[in-house]
Amino acid sequence: MQAQGIDALIVVQPENFYYATGANAGFAALWRRAGTAIAVIPADPRVPPAVVIPDAQARSFRMASDIRDVRTHPLWVETEDLAPFLPSERPTEAIVRDAARRAGKEPQHKRPATYDIALALAEVRHILDERALLHGCLGIEMDFIPVNDFESFRHGVPNARFVDSSHIFRQLRMIKGPAEIAFLRQGAALSEAGITASLNAVREGLSASDVAFSYRSGVLEAARHAAAATFESTWDIISVGPQPWGAGASTATVTAGSQLKFDVGCTVGGYQSDIGRTYVFGNGNEHQKRIHGALLEAFHAGLEEFKPGNPISRIHHAAQTKMRELGFESYTRGHFGHGIGANVWHEEWPYIAATESQVLMPGMVFAFETPYYVDGVGGFIIEDHILVTERGPESFNTLAREYAEVG
Repeated sequence: MQAQGIDALIVVQPENFYYATGANAGFAALWRRAGTAIAVIPADPRVPPAVVIPDAQARSFRMASDIRDVRTHPLWVETEDLAPFLPSERPTEAIVRDAARRAGKEPQHKRPATYDIALALAEVRHILDERALLHGCLGIEMDFIPVNDFESFRHGVPNARFVDSSHIFRQLRMIKGPAEIAFLRQGAALSEAGITASLNAVREGLSASDVAFSYRSGVLEAARHAAAATFESTWDIISVGPQPWGAGASTATVTAGSQLKFDVGCTVGGYQSDIGRTYVFGNGNEHQKRIHGALLEAFHAGLEEFKPGNPISRIHHAAQTKMRELGFESYTRGHFGHGIGANVWHEEWPYIAATESQVLMPGMVFAFETPYYVDGVGGFIIEDHILVTERGPESFNTLAREYAEVG
């Protein structure tokens, strides 16, 4: 921030709010709009940070975050805090009236239909004024904020200069801490449990939807068995048969020689996993074996380059070069994977691309993949979670990457 001349960050993207405060931005953030939860992080470490959050979440925020300066704005949701008045023999209505007065509510107060960004920004203005930042250079995530919301911020703090802070959070979030790594590790484990369950259930005549349902059931059972309280959801892109895309892949049924491609993941503690494996039901053909074998060699070639200090582009170069050396001269990928973390989409910067100059550092976690989508043969993917360590790459995955026939 100091290097960029930024006086304070105005944090509005829900994932970045979580990263900056340690507390979830809450259910109102599901709208993906700026203004539901806002953190103000001054560049000067002597100046305390502050947040503006929905009133319904103030209590839970204070329990989760070290930030003490908490301002609120109203949501459509009505809540009451009766805890300070209980236990009591008094009538419930009397207790509620006292709690409302304590919270500063007027009788028959009004709430917005959803939320009122102007009320949230009024609190932001107070925070900035108290910290002598109303005329400052304020960083805000311009790769997230909707245009209409940005105009509201400019109108709400008219004398400030807003600049893009998206790159700051990309740089910060690419290095994962122990808790983040634990979420991603568990996500990979649950996803692999789902794949294993699906392979155990697969049989001739099942639809692609059946294969996907057995995967999801396997994930849920593994999460229940592990008492994974931070498990949130799972997703899958599963194809069956010789068509890797579209309706043909999603409506196909399992027959002898069917290609089974699993590109799957789980959300654990807000962190997205993303792994992939490919199998053949019954006896495969030579095309399936040769393509899978080449992708596996390319995977290992790229994996060798996951060393601290290497530019990320070297991984891309190694994997693509190996495929072309093995006879697939036209094989070209824009990227061979990506960072993973707390994001709505399971891909985040940095990408394993030919043009990526960012160097590898310990603590980075990638979804590293060598996919190929071949009409008439099927979809192929080998994809692991790779943690960069001082010693080199560490995979979170346990399922074999080699060509395998099942059923």
